[in-house]
Amino acid sequence: MTNNSTIDRKDFLKQVGMGFGAIMLMNCLQSCSETEIPDPDPIVNTDKLDFSIDITAAGNTALQTKGGFLVVGTKKVIIARTLSDTWIAVSSACTHEGTTINYRASSNDFLCPNHLSTFSETGAVTKSPATSALKKYNATFSVNTNTVRVFE
Repeated sequence: MTNNSTIDRKDFLKQVGMGFGAIMLMNCLQSCSETEIPDPDPIVNTDKLDFSIDITAAGNTALQTKGGFLVVGTKKVIIARTLSDTWIAVSSACTHEGTTINYRASSNDFLCPNHLSTFSETGAVTKSPATSALKKYNATFSVNTNTVRVFE
């Protein structure tokens, strides 16, 4: 007894070849298209800095006073409250050798204690040996919640 549901080798290879050809043709046509096919699983950059701190919390009380500053080590940011009661936030590592900088309220600038590089309130280098500016962040204060938000 013969099974009529079988296919011979020649027909099988023809169908496989046609299927493969159709897939290749589709890929070729897509690559010739002017519009790019969107990535089905795009990687979203979530590395933007955005955090808030409560200035009444233990360890953050230096910011309750004008002229005070706080280094947030986990974020590598220094937050300063100026004598004129504005807020500044810049990267806390000196661009010369990575030493943690300090804020000087009297001159409204940042000082690296290692080699004495200085940076303006915008992060610009004002005295070498550092040659690159500090990254500046936005800083806002909420009176209602006593929190400083630092973000890009």
